[in-house]
Amino acid sequence: MSLYNKSEIQKESKLLTKWFAENSRPLPWRSTKDPYRIWISEIMLQQTTVTAVIPYYKRFIKSFPNSKTLAKANIEDIYEHWSGLGYYSRARSIHKASIELSNMKKFPSSYLELIKLPGFGDYTSRAVSSQAFGERVGVVDGNVIRVLSRRFGLQSEWWKTKDKKILQEIADTFVTKEDPSTINQSLMELGATICTPKSPTCFICPINKKCVARKDDLIEQLPLKKKKKETEIWHWEAELFEDSKGLAFVTNEYAPFLKKQLILPGKAKLRKTVPKDFDFQHAITHHKIYVSLTRKKSNFSKNSKSKYIWIPRKHLKAKVPFSLIQKAIAIGLGDRK
Repeated sequence: MSLYNKSEIQKESKLLTKWFAENSRPLPWRSTKDPYRIWISEIMLQQTTVTAVIPYYKRFIKSFPNSKTLAKANIEDIYEHWSGLGYYSRARSIHKASIELSNMKKFPSSYLELIKLPGFGDYTSRAVSSQAFGERVGVVDGNVIRVLSRRFGLQSEWWKTKDKKILQEIADTFVTKEDPSTINQSLMELGATICTPKSPTCFICPINKKCVARKDDLIEQLPLKKKKKETEIWHWEAELFEDSKGLAFVTNEYAPFLKKQLILPGKAKLRKTVPKDFDFQHAITHHKIYVSLTRKKSNFSKNSKSKYIWIPRKHLKAKVPFSLIQKAIAIGLGDRK
């Protein structure tokens, strides 16, 4: 490819190896080659900062030290350990994957094997196989996209398959000579600590000499920004039914947020404007949710009552940990202890 020079990259790989040895942060998952622990850290780090993840990671590993213990756990126990990290689909994915892993003779060592497991996308599979098993595959996450886009002056739509493939090829070239675990972590560390989205400290970057963005004054323009999904306004009319069995829930088939999860009965409607009356507002990705709560008496027949899943108050946080639901319950039942 004409976009990059392989010999230059190999020289920069040596510089990154030296830099990482001298400057990397002492994170708990960096002191192990255990693929399970590396995997858990990578999943937790998605959409979450390193500082926030560390206490969760330590507590999680203490309770679930390997895939077998995780596979045997109830999803409610996993939710409880995940509470506060958000994006609970990640917790469900690691539970499903751990069940499959617990039935295998050994942890898969290549990214092509790992990618078949639930929740193991291209990035996670490559991160685990390179860090735990030394497979010579590069990783492409948000930090690496920023570093490579600036270093090579790539004004590409990195979220599209064709352009992502180019970034992957460059990342793979970086690991051809040096230790892939070190190189992959060094590129991610570089993006997290030096080649930051705003005000990067270019003068201490170990690979700044050939940086196209620095040379051509393109640092603020790269990487290109992906157009965000347009915000949708949703009016969620949630109903709170409570009796001796607990609070009523349904599996969500009616709202675009928290799909397939336990949610309060009700209805959701897409709006063009913000409703005049609502109890509180919440946001999930590009959904702006305006919530109206109605508390109703549960004088049901046996047939109508069986439509719902009843959860006692003491189990609510474990079984429905989502902040939207917890907020709705707190406000809707706030007049009672």
